[in-house]
Amino acid sequence: MITAIQTAPYFRYITQLRRHEMQLGHDSNHLRPLAGPRLSDQALRGDLNQKEDPRSSQLDLRISGESRLMRSLKTLILRAADCNSTILITGESGTGKELVARSIHDFGQRQREPFLAINCGALSESLLESELFGHVKGAFTGATTYKRGVFESAGKGTIFLDEFGEMSSSMQVRLLRVLQEHKVRPVGSEDSKEINFNARVVVATNRDLKREVAEGRFRRDLYYRVNVFPIRSPALRDRLDDLPLLIDVLLNRLIDRSKLVRSLRFDSEALALLQNYSWPGNVRELENLIERLAINPPCTGLVSAADISLALEWNGSGESDESREIILSKQLNCLRNSRATTVRRMHKRQELDFYLTELAHVGGNLTKAARRLGINRSTLHMRIKRLEMKLRSLPQVE
Repeated sequence: MITAIQTAPYFRYITQLRRHEMQLGHDSNHLRPLAGPRLSDQALRGDLNQKEDPRSSQLDLRISGESRLMRSLKTLILRAADCNSTILITGESGTGKELVARSIHDFGQRQREPFLAINCGALSESLLESELFGHVKGAFTGATTYKRGVFESAGKGTIFLDEFGEMSSSMQVRLLRVLQEHKVRPVGSEDSKEINFNARVVVATNRDLKREVAEGRFRRDLYYRVNVFPIRSPALRDRLDDLPLLIDVLLNRLIDRSKLVRSLRFDSEALALLQNYSWPGNVRELENLIERLAINPPCTGLVSAADISLALEWNGSGESDESREIILSKQLNCLRNSRATTVRRMHKRQELDFYLTELAHVGGNLTKAARRLGINRSTLHMRIKRLEMKLRSLPQVE
C-alpha cells in the first residue's frame, strides 16, 4: 500500500514541490538565490530581439522608410492595429495617410472584415450623410429603396473617413453623436430606429485641427472624440534619409508595371538637388517625378540636375527653377557685383551669354566661374543647362 502511494505521480509531484520550497528558503522567511549561470547582456538582448513584433517585416514591405520618423510611425501602426479606439491620422497631402489607415486595418484582428473608405471632402453634405448613415425608402427624391450606409455595412471592420476636416458644422454634430453612442439612424427613419455598429473608425485630415478648433471652424468636442490615438504621417522633407530607398522602390515598381523604358541612374548633382528640394507634394510628387523620368529618360540613362529641374518645372512647383531663385533672391556675391545686378532684367539669351562670358574668363572652369559669381558650381551648371534647354525649345528666327 505504502509502496503504491510512493510510486504514484501525485506523490512524486508533492515531494518535488516540497523540495523546491526548501531550496527557496521558505522556512526562514527569505529567498536564497538559486545556483546557476547568470544571463549575459548579449543573451538578454537576444531575448528582446525575439520579442520583436513578427508583423514588422511585412509592414516594411508595404511602407518604405528606415528613418527614425518612419520607424516610429510603423511602431504606432502596429499598436493601432490592435486598438479599437478612434484613430486620428494627420499629415500633409501626399504623405500616405490612406496607406497608413489601410495598414492599421490589414495588420490587426479586423483584417478579414471590410475596409470602407469615404472621402468627406468630395461629397455634398446630403450625399455624405446618405453614404455614411444610409437612408430609407422615400427619404428624399430618388430614394426608391433602402440603402445601407458604411457604418452599417462595415460590420466589425474599419471605416476610414478621409479629409475629415472638410465636414460641415451640421455633419460634425451628427457624427459626434454617432461616435459617442455607437448607433446610427438612417436618413428619413424614425428616431427609435437606430442601428448599433461595431466598426472601428479611422479619420484623416491634412488640416491643423487644433487651429481649426481655435478659430471656430471645427467642434472642440468632436476633436476630443476622434483624437484618442493620434498618428502623424511625416512629410518627405522631414525624412530625406529615406529618399534613395524611395527612389529605388518606385523604380522597381515601374519595372514591374513595364513602364520603365531603360534603367535610370542619377548623378551626384541630381541627387543633391533632390535632397535640397522641399517636396511640397511629398511622396506623391516624388512618384510623379520618377515616373515622368522613367517614361521619357535621358538618352544616356543618366539623370542630371538639369533633367530634375525640368521635370520639377512640369510639376508646376514654385521651386522648380531653384537655380534662378538662388541667383536672384539669396543675396549672393553675384548680386552685389555691378555686372550682375541686372540679371533679373536680362532676357534668357543675355543671361546665358553672361554666364558663358564668365566661363570664358577662367578658361571654361565651371568651379572657378561659380566662385567668381559667388554661387555653387551645381547652381551655375543647372542654370546654364536650363537656359540652353529653354532656348533650344524656342522657334528659330530666320
